[in-house]
Amino acid sequence: MKIDFKLEGLSCEACVKLSAKRIGRLAGVSGVAIDRDSGQAQVTADRAITLAEINQTLSGTDYRAVAN
Repeated sequence: MKIDFKLEGLSCEACVKLSAKRIGRLAGVSGVAIDRDSGQAQVTADRAITLAEINQTLSGTDYRAVAN
């Protein structure tokens, strides 16, 4: 199962790595791909992942997942 979304607040490669690491900790997530320049992101998981779950795991950062 894949979910595509836009990740706001990315300004550098460290931002991409931190957000990917946090999102990758969600139960069932097997892959995270993020393009820093466009902000486009894709999560691959063995279950449905919601934007609310992604935003919760990004809590305390400047990053926010929004629908495309």
